[in-house]
Amino acid sequence: MSNKLFIRQDELARLLGVSNTTIWRWRKSNHLPKPIALSNRVIGWRSVDIDAWLESQLSSTDAEIKS
Repeated sequence: MSNKLFIRQDELARLLGVSNTTIWRWRKSNHLPKPIALSNRVIGWRSVDIDAWLESQLSSTDAEIKS
């Protein structure tokens, strides 16, 4: 997805085509991988964690389609 080590919330929302509110809801419901605190007020996700999460989402969607 990205060459960056970390992806911040605004960028993640843009890449996934959802709002920041949706990212916040997904975080609270543990739908997304756990973010990492980059500072006291800044969080981000490791790009490898997001890539793995996207692969798992695609795999589960593929399994649903085949059923």
